[in-house]
Amino acid sequence: MSGMAVHPESSALRYTMVTPVYNEDKYIAAMVESVLSQTIRPVKWVIVDDGSTDGTAEVVASYANRHDFIELVRRPRREERLPGGEVAIQQALHKVELLEYEFLARFDGDLILEPDYMEQILREFARDPRLGIAGGGLYIEKNGQLELEIEPAYHVRGALKMYRRDCFEQIGGLTTRIGWDTIDEVYAWIHGWKTRSFVQYRVIHCRPTGLGLSRSRIFWERGKAEYYSWSSPLFVLIKTAKIATRNVAPVCALSLLAGFLSGYAAWEPRIQDPLFVKTRRDQQLGRLLSLVTHRRFSCQRSA
Repeated sequence: MSGMAVHPESSALRYTMVTPVYNEDKYIAAMVESVLSQTIRPVKWVIVDDGSTDGTAEVVASYANRHDFIELVRRPRREERLPGGEVAIQQALHKVELLEYEFLARFDGDLILEPDYMEQILREFARDPRLGIAGGGLYIEKNGQLELEIEPAYHVRGALKMYRRDCFEQIGGLTTRIGWDTIDEVYAWIHGWKTRSFVQYRVIHCRPTGLGLSRSRIFWERGKAEYYSWSSPLFVLIKTAKIATRNVAPVCALSLLAGFLSGYAAWEPRIQDPLFVKTRRDQQLGRLLSLVTHRRFSCQRSA
């Protein structure tokens, strides 16, 4: 399948893409060009402009006029906009007939894909029929080098998630709540699906996560996501300490903890699903036990 672009109609690996964009006229053209260069292109790509105040919509429109598989949806400008664009994603999904595709890709608009990126991810799906959610590694340029934005191997970054359609339908689609990219994975595990990042398939993240927002705001929102998705308080405390020490970011660490505790203080509602809570907490406990076991083993070997 490598080499020239493979027309998706000739392949059983049909996929559709949905992308929210907001004030990304500096990045979106490079993103579109990288998709056009894919060895396996999407059958349909819905790009939702979430009320941009720059020339993003015009750039996308110029491509949509030349390529039938690209569709632009415009949302009105407004004073308040939630970060992440998940409301825009819901609008994009209304434009897609999922039964016509085997896979759904939910990608941000500030990425650059290597030409065989989609082909490689689709190949991983083909290798493992229980792989439900997959993606590559997000890399940012630092001092002329590409540096991986590190995440656990089981977690697929929200910026480049790809779903097997059967998995997507079983998890009930996507929520617009903060933390959606953890919630979908927990429900995938509940239904017996695997989730995995394949960091050897590189995607350049032109705008690092959270650029344009204050770091304390980002971590506050992440703390609220931890609360809403039933993270264990012990897990959040350890995560807070890790951020404060390893990343030398005490303000960010405190913002994460404050966001988490604010949910308890306000008695904010969260997911009411005992199986979700059990799966989430069991997975976190497993990670903590694995960390302790690994450290003990390392200490024994060095002794």
